[in-house]
Amino acid sequence: MTAELGHAAAGGPSPGTRLGAYTLGAPLWQTAAADVYRATGPEGGATVFVLRPEIGALPAARAAVMAAAEHAQTLPENKHLARTLGAGSAGDTLWVATEELDGSLVRDLLARKREAGSGGFGARGAGNLVIGAANGLVTAELPHGALSTESIVVNRSGRVRVVDLAVGAGVAAAIAAGRFPPGSHVAPEVATSGASAAADVYGLGALLYEVLIGRPLERGGPRPSEAVAGVTATVDELVARMCARDPERRFGSVEVVKELIADALGRGGGLADEGPGSAQASAPAMAAAPSLAQALSSPGIAIAPTDPALAAAMADTNEKWLIAKGRLDYGPFSLADVVAQIKAHQIVAGNIIVDKDTGARIAVDEHPLLGPMVDHAKVAKDDARRAEAEVAHQTREKKRGVVLYGGIALGVGVVGLAVYLIVTHAGAAETKQVAGVEGVGAGQLAVKMTMPKAPPKRAGGGGHRSGGGGAGGSTQNGSENLSFDMSDESDDDGGGPLDMTTVYNGYAPRAGQLMGCLSKTGAGSASIAMIIDGKSGRVTFVKVNGETSGALFACINGVLRGIQFPSTGGARTRAEFDLGG
Repeated sequence: MTAELGHAAAGGPSPGTRLGAYTLGAPLWQTAAADVYRATGPEGGATVFVLRPEIGALPAARAAVMAAAEHAQTLPENKHLARTLGAGSAGDTLWVATEELDGSLVRDLLARKREAGSGGFGARGAGNLVIGAANGLVTAELPHGALSTESIVVNRSGRVRVVDLAVGAGVAAAIAAGRFPPGSHVAPEVATSGASAAADVYGLGALLYEVLIGRPLERGGPRPSEAVAGVTATVDELVARMCARDPERRFGSVEVVKELIADALGRGGGLADEGPGSAQASAPAMAAAPSLAQALSSPGIAIAPTDPALAAAMADTNEKWLIAKGRLDYGPFSLADVVAQIKAHQIVAGNIIVDKDTGARIAVDEHPLLGPMVDHAKVAKDDARRAEAEVAHQTREKKRGVVLYGGIALGVGVVGLAVYLIVTHAGAAETKQVAGVEGVGAGQLAVKMTMPKAPPKRAGGGGHRSGGGGAGGSTQNGSENLSFDMSDESDDDGGGPLDMTTVYNGYAPRAGQLMGCLSKTGAGSASIAMIIDGKSGRVTFVKVNGETSGALFACINGVLRGIQFPSTGGARTRAEFDLGG
């Protein structure tokens, strides 16, 4: 496929010039920041960006380009991000090599639209283009800082790619040094502090405006809803929030922006009825549109547990999320299920949320939408623990006061008789207190201990075995691979696993002892997973809060291993339950 050919700038390198391992061929484009050439390198065809002298002569820009190029070479391949092959400098000549590019710059596509008397790419075309660019930036894991219509190439099959990641780093550095003029597509703060994630949110907003309207973002320009057929005021607010001058008022990340643009344009949430059939096609997205509009009106970037932006994302009922806890994966869940488990403290900081479709992984406490919820849930749980501890402390103090005043009263009598009465009273009180602990444990069982559940099976886990499981009352913990590989254990001889009611009836009478483990170790709650051997009816593996060591584990492990469950004659039984809290 032939790309649009251009002309190299006067004084720039000519075809045949060798830069590092690359030999320049025909010029492709001139951009504000570089002359772009076809080239030949060690791997065959390539593209070389030769940066303008005012950028290449700046040490800060050279350092930024080299660092960005080094990082970019380690990134996984992504269809929305051109692969960076290398970078180098010779005197004031600074260059970046990428994979061979074909297609047209978005800048040139828009110019053709203007020549034909039309504006931008339309609502859906603009949405798809900006979502593709956002995907490229998310994969880059590095701020671009100077994203523009000259940063993106679209080929004839419609693939959208960000092509100048390392070049953008040099441009942002030159702008910060006052050596390169910022355009309206560059966030204001880049002139003082350089590239940032917030600057890329601004850049995507300016790009969205330009590909919708057909001309660059400017104050006083037309609103998208006024200039583009079918676009609602929701898109106006989206662009305004993305391009706020104050970085604190923008959305928190490119990832969040990508989802909001998908709702507003890619899935129809910000589109008016465009004719017969359109209402039916976009009904689910339109149902989420009010939540999107509320998200845009939110004044800050911090997303609270009830933020409408999260509510809009939760409207998607697709069960595409897995939760990794240590070596175990649970799910799939919808996002609403994930949020419910965070509120119930079943998903906590350190757990990993996994997109089962793409394999993308991120800690829930670092997720742009879920992170604030995890923090909020942790604070609420800590507050509840402190309140419970305070009540328990006050109760103990009252009991101590009663005993003290009783002793003083008894001391008024005859010394010998007083001693006898005090000893007798203390013994009775101790017996009563021990009985009271068991009574409290049993009385609070309904709210302190959950019914067990069988852990979900992990796809592809069947058939994995290990000989490490201890039998009977062994004090050794069985094999975790054997116990928690989530495979189907019905291949054992004999009957199936125990039902969960039978499991509950087995450990419920030990509620007092189990709660005592929490009290002795100062723990507020415990998430317990165990496996019961089918033939012996004994617990052979225990994990407490994801751990197989420590004081709390040792105590609970000892209690559970002392329980005799019914024998199934074969299949092992896995169960999980929560204690306390």
